[in-house]
Amino acid sequence: MIKSIMLPVDGSSFSEKAGEHAIFLAKGLNAKLTAVHVLKLGNTQKLDDENIENAKMKEADTVFSSIKEKATKQSVEMETKILVSRDIVETILEEAKDGNYDVIVMGSHGLSGLKKLILGSVTEEVLKRSTIPVFVSR
Repeated sequence: MIKSIMLPVDGSSFSEKAGEHAIFLAKGLNAKLTAVHVLKLGNTQKLDDENIENAKMKEADTVFSSIKEKATKQSVEMETKILVSRDIVETILEEAKDGNYDVIVMGSHGLSGLKKLILGSVTEEVLKRSTIPVFVSR
């Protein structure tokens, strides 16, 4: 039984479509929905706590606003999380485990998504390594 859905988002159109599917699933299954965005740090980038919080707030406005609006219209409660990391895939997989989600719903490509590829690199790696089911939306 699916009771908890993780939705990794990045602001891409594929992520937006995955959000619509996750909202549909959450509503139909009366499941908890959590949208997660990973704020990627560069290899040499170091941010203090204040700068991280400012960056998180900016990202939240950009990445979550449309999906939150759609969830609200469908009367689906959605929690949001912004995580900071150098490794997006590892962070998604750790959150999936730590958050005890039953399924991950994600877009087939991200913001850098080369449409000629079948899957984006983050999605492909999550599919390979996830210990829970992954629904991929296109």
